[in-house]
Amino acid sequence: MNIAFSVAIPASSYLRRTTGGITGIARAVILADLEQASRIFIIADGPIAHDWHKSFALRARPLPDVTMVGTADELPAGTALLPGDALPTRGALEALKANPALQFASDDPRLIRRPNDHATVMALLHATLKPTEGPVGRWINRPISFRMSALALRLGLGPDPITWFTLALAMVMAAVLAHGGPEWLALGGFLFQAVSVTDCVDGDIARVSWAMSRRGALLDTACDTVANLGFVIGLMTGVIRTYGQDYAWVALACVVLLVCGIAAMSILVRLGPKRGSFDVLRAALTLRLEGRPILQAVTLTLERIFKRDVYVMIACVFCLAGLSWMLPGLLLGGLLIWLGAVAWCAPLILADAEGQLLPPHMRQI
Repeated sequence: MNIAFSVAIPASSYLRRTTGGITGIARAVILADLEQASRIFIIADGPIAHDWHKSFALRARPLPDVTMVGTADELPAGTALLPGDALPTRGALEALKANPALQFASDDPRLIRRPNDHATVMALLHATLKPTEGPVGRWINRPISFRMSALALRLGLGPDPITWFTLALAMVMAAVLAHGGPEWLALGGFLFQAVSVTDCVDGDIARVSWAMSRRGALLDTACDTVANLGFVIGLMTGVIRTYGQDYAWVALACVVLLVCGIAAMSILVRLGPKRGSFDVLRAALTLRLEGRPILQAVTLTLERIFKRDVYVMIACVFCLAGLSWMLPGLLLGGLLIWLGAVAWCAPLILADAEGQLLPPHMRQI
């Protein structure tokens, strides 16, 4: 049941600052809109930049009704007031929606107060970490990508240039792998891990700066597809050139199965939620196994092995250790399991016209 509430945002000098690509005022407006605030007020004694307009245009959301008032005395009774000395998070707006009279403590974790811009951006980036993030992504990739994202935000770079850079790096990786030879296969495996890290950056920037869009999500998915295909085709070519034609049939089977899987998932998300990433498969598996908690826990734990961050790291380690010849067989088995899961969950994904299987950040675009 939705609760209508009004929220006021003080146009303080702190919230007027641009941090992570948008002002604190814009961030508060966006979050209030996502919490379905019936009215949004901005307390300002002069003109302010309406920099939230870009985010709403990118996400194809109608602009909310924002009312300017001169002082807090002009606010209707019962209006929730955000503090002016901290950046709000989604949790802060949820708390105010439940209790408009709430007064936040200075150390409340639902507000972001940091001593400088870099620390603030890093805190915002950490707040974007997805609950479904794999272990390699959480403990290895993200600590690196967050620093890259913070630098990109400081330089004013948007997500699209990072996506194109990642795509170019993936093409270099495929060419290196296809060259063949233990050293080139090792370098290609390392580049695959590098692609996995840089691929995090465009999403980090989009979520922190609220520059998410369906076009950006589609471009990012296309980049992931090219990277995965490039790795498999490059790896198989390199393994055959290095270890002989005996690997040809396994290589061909892996490429065919991967193409079939990517095509099947692309069609399913296009016909079902009409957008989104392959992450819908995990949500569909969760629904499929409702009522069977032990089997559900085991299946979802195993599913994490098929998360991109994990299998990329495994592939990188095998290549660096000179064991790339083992990867075709492992890939073949993994792809067969993945395709089985896709087929089992296909009816649920096709029926998800409302996009309930999408990750939370994808439901906002």
